[in-house]
Amino acid sequence: MQLKVCNTPKEGSWRIAARDQAGCDPPTQREGAMVTPENNPAVRRVQLGLLLRELREQHDVKPKTIADRLDWYPGKLTRVEKGELTVAAAEMDVLIDHFGITDEDEANKLRQLASDARKRDRPSRVPDWAKTYAALEAAAAEVKAYKVDLVPGIMQTEAYARAILSTSLVTPLPEIYERAAERARRGETIVRNSNREISVVLGEGVLYCEVGGRDTLREQLRHIRELTELRHVTVQVLPYTKGEHAALGTPFTVLHLADPVATYTYLEGLTDADYLDRPNHTNVYVQAFDRLRVAALDDRESARMLEQRASELE
Repeated sequence: MQLKVCNTPKEGSWRIAARDQAGCDPPTQREGAMVTPENNPAVRRVQLGLLLRELREQHDVKPKTIADRLDWYPGKLTRVEKGELTVAAAEMDVLIDHFGITDEDEANKLRQLASDARKRDRPSRVPDWAKTYAALEAAAAEVKAYKVDLVPGIMQTEAYARAILSTSLVTPLPEIYERAAERARRGETIVRNSNREISVVLGEGVLYCEVGGRDTLREQLRHIRELTELRHVTVQVLPYTKGEHAALGTPFTVLHLADPVATYTYLEGLTDADYLDRPNHTNVYVQAFDRLRVAALDDRESARMLEQRASELE
């Protein structure tokens, strides 16, 4: 049997709680390194969960059957399939046997995947609930983000991030400076990696919401303008004059992963965040983003608008 990951989960969404305002503050990565499934346990957990869910669905195995055989508490399988929990070596052997995987190479791939998923995450100041999103974002082959009035976390300057974090109800005051610096460093690593396509649509409000004051906003807009010079980065501005559109009032991020092959939509609120992973959900957001790109100003017009607004802030 050949194992292939496809985006066909039956669970509609999964939720994390107590997020930092304007996005997670994920682990700091070695400068210039892209997080891959090979070096990030959180991504390996997601990959393993997708594979196990696909195997279970292919064999029409009920969750209760797996839970009973492994003596798992109710709900543990769901958490494993979502990448929240790991699987012990002995449990992996039981699952391989239960799914009838007789090809030793394929069985060993699953065992190795489970072993990698059990490794400890890199030390960071990030709460556990944020690590999965951070890993998915850093491992994504393509990032698509629509923001109404706030710069995406991966494009924020340190001063801009510091201003945002200073208003957070969940970030301790002594950690604001360190987290802001970490966010800016990580953003540079992610955005400047040419192996990852990044497309961003900014509502015009982003250019006028004076986060941190005029100087901070001016520096931020010029930073974004600089990033638009990168061949793999596209930034478009959606003017107020465009009026109504499919995503009005709904900022979101779409993450496309190549390994495992999957698409996630990330929606965040003040106290929690949702990941949508069913195609009938994610496809809607992908289509909405495509329409936003058509409605927004093109690359050159957007760059001019960014520069013009920055100049007004002098």
